[in-house]
Amino acid sequence: MTTHVTVGYNGSRPSTEAVHWAATEAAVRGAQLRIVSCYEIPVMGEAMIGWPATEAVAALLAATETSVEGMRRDVAAQHPSLEILTEASAGPASMVLLNEAGPDDLVVVGASSHGGARATWLGSTPRDIVRHSPCPVVVVRGAASRGAPDRVLVGVDGSAVSDHAVLWAADEADRHGVELVIVHGWRYPYLVAEHESSAARDLMHIDAACVLERAVELARDRCGVEVRGLLVEQDPVTALLASAADGDLIVVGSRGRGAVKSSLFGSTANSLLDRSAVPVAVVRGIRDEEATS
Repeated sequence: MTTHVTVGYNGSRPSTEAVHWAATEAAVRGAQLRIVSCYEIPVMGEAMIGWPATEAVAALLAATETSVEGMRRDVAAQHPSLEILTEASAGPASMVLLNEAGPDDLVVVGASSHGGARATWLGSTPRDIVRHSPCPVVVVRGAASRGAPDRVLVGVDGSAVSDHAVLWAADEADRHGVELVIVHGWRYPYLVAEHESSAARDLMHIDAACVLERAVELARDRCGVEVRGLLVEQDPVTALLASAADGDLIVVGSRGRGAVKSSLFGSTANSLLDRSAVPVAVVRGIRDEEATS
């Protein structure tokens, strides 16, 4: 059972959307919502050392507390029964957001409205959060993210990591009473002329279908909502993005701390998080040392 849903807030529109998404999720889960806002202490010269510096830091703290308290009031007006905590801290956002997170909790951050090199995701904070979080992390982008998801989509690749993502996605779909769509993107790496047949390609197609069928069965054993499988002959990112619509939640798996070996993470998931117009949940599966033990 989820104890806390922790969300980062810095006054920006993306972080505001993240807070509203997190509030709805916390209400559905019966969890406590923790809104965290961090501020940076500016570098000060010798002339600012002493009382002026103390006043400057106190002003930063007061402004941050006022901002996060305003956000708390907005959320409380929409979710009067939701328990809400706020925190203003000078610590690094990635550290503060994960400070009290446990395996069954959820961390939510907002994504930039920009793509490519300007995307917030390419900064260090979200990357650090996903890599070091002991619990799932949701990256929220866009106003369409508010409220319950219309569907939950989960990408699979046949690994134990993606199995863990399927189970989390099944619980999430069950929680909201929406359809679960399991997507397996695959590609034959060699060119085949239209008039030729390829036994190797046919075998790869069969293997891909088996991967998908196994994931669908795993999900159906876990939840009571409708579960549908999609086998898409495209790379995993394109397959998921092509299958998603406004209002969906995309779920992918991660090994969490340390190096990531799953084909649905690393540069692939970075691209997905950068390009997706809907929220993306990155679910920590097993660590490398656990996988080899």
